[in-house]
Amino acid sequence: MTRRVGVDIGGTSIKAGLVDTRRGSLVGAARRVRTPRPATPGAVAAAVDDLIGPLAADHEVGCGFPGVVRKGITATAANLHPDWIGTDAQSLLSGLLQGQRVAIINDADAAGRGSGPSIVEADECR
Repeated sequence: MTRRVGVDIGGTSIKAGLVDTRRGSLVGAARRVRTPRPATPGAVAAAVDDLIGPLAADHEVGCGFPGVVRKGITATAANLHPDWIGTDAQSLLSGLLQGQRVAIINDADAAGRGSGPSIVEADECR
């Protein structure tokens, strides 16, 4: 599979698009919504689902998160609600996306891996 959905959760907006992982470029236009306030896990996950739901049905999802993430669990939550701390974000998003495979890592780590292995292979990042 050479296409995956990329998601960037941020303190002010959530961005997403379909990415050709071989070429490292977007396929079509990226979409963007404002991060809900308060930015609780449920509210942000629902916004991600609304943003990428149809795309995620056919593609794996890689997600950058503005905080420390270990094995899918968020340990910090810069610019988001403190309820994110200790949340199993990977399971939360996967559950909303009908069990689709989701990988979630720190957004800076995701940017650094942009020219390396796929973010969906980030299960190895611990």
